[in-house]
Amino acid sequence: MRFEHPERRGWRDHRAELRSALTGEQLPMIGLPGTAGGWIAGWDTSADVLTSVTVKYGEPDSWLSVETAVASSGSSLRETLEEQLRLAGVRFADVTWDESEAAVTVDGRSLTAQVLHAGEDWWAARVVLGATAVAQLAPEFRSAPPAAGQVGLAVGLLAYRKGFEPRLGALPPGEIAEMLNAPMPDLERWAPSRPVAGPALPDGEPHRVLVDIVLQQAIEQQTWMAEGGPMPQLPASWGSLWTSVVKRQSDLAGQSEDAAQSAVSDMLSQLAALQREAAWFREDTALRHRAISETLLFVTGLATDVPSRPAQEAWRERQGTRIPTTRPDAVLAAGDHWLTAWTTWTTHP
Repeated sequence: MRFEHPERRGWRDHRAELRSALTGEQLPMIGLPGTAGGWIAGWDTSADVLTSVTVKYGEPDSWLSVETAVASSGSSLRETLEEQLRLAGVRFADVTWDESEAAVTVDGRSLTAQVLHAGEDWWAARVVLGATAVAQLAPEFRSAPPAAGQVGLAVGLLAYRKGFEPRLGALPPGEIAEMLNAPMPDLERWAPSRPVAGPALPDGEPHRVLVDIVLQQAIEQQTWMAEGGPMPQLPASWGSLWTSVVKRQSDLAGQSEDAAQSAVSDMLSQLAALQREAAWFREDTALRHRAISETLLFVTGLATDVPSRPAQEAWRERQGTRIPTTRPDAVLAAGDHWLTAWTTWTTHP
């Protein structure tokens, strides 16, 4: 992947930083030595220290990735596979999950990999290398003397329609240099397919339609994160709806376009937070509709003296403390005050 220097201020050559980290042996790069077509699919750093690097082999319809990482920095095998299934639109319940162990060698060392299969197409594995493999790491990332749960590096494998690879090794400098100097792969070929946009917009007042869509989208997103399946999609005319709501907000409240944009975003943030944090909002349809209506009246300026005004003002206080303050206690106090104000409102809506 070769990057040309763009002429813009503050640009950093991240590829050069990766090259420097690998040359300085902050982290070995483990893969399939001698296998053609590998490319660097990603890497992570912490405090300018390389903490993971991933090499990928294959094509979009059949591939294997090998990640070398500080052992404590990775996701579980289940989390890793769930992320892939979500992107593929596969429900977790529609595949069979199977755990096993497999023998693997890393630079001649015989080790055991923990393997998790998700159906016939997907599998992920993890191999712990141990403290002896981290001598090259910066001191803050070295493990303590070997003890329970204290290890140095781990190798994570993730595959789609590829068989298990039992032999891994540190890539030689020549192969690493070839990957660093290779052209960027066509990432469009690797992008997960997206379903078509959702149905047309329902009829109704634009502010209310927008709120209903956002709250429903939040529910669907939560379900998607928990269960997988097709990714939730916004309506095809979402952009035009947003534009019409901002214009109407500007007209009703006498705000500039920028101020109207902020007001609409803030309104949606409050209602989404209520749905997430207040059980009554999720469970009591009448209270939810009343809370939404009063919020719309307050934000548009059509009626600011609504019964929920203390909660509306508490939300503004909460949002105000989140931006400039460096005191976490102030943020938490404002959040508690806002939710308490809404809870009080539910007793006399």
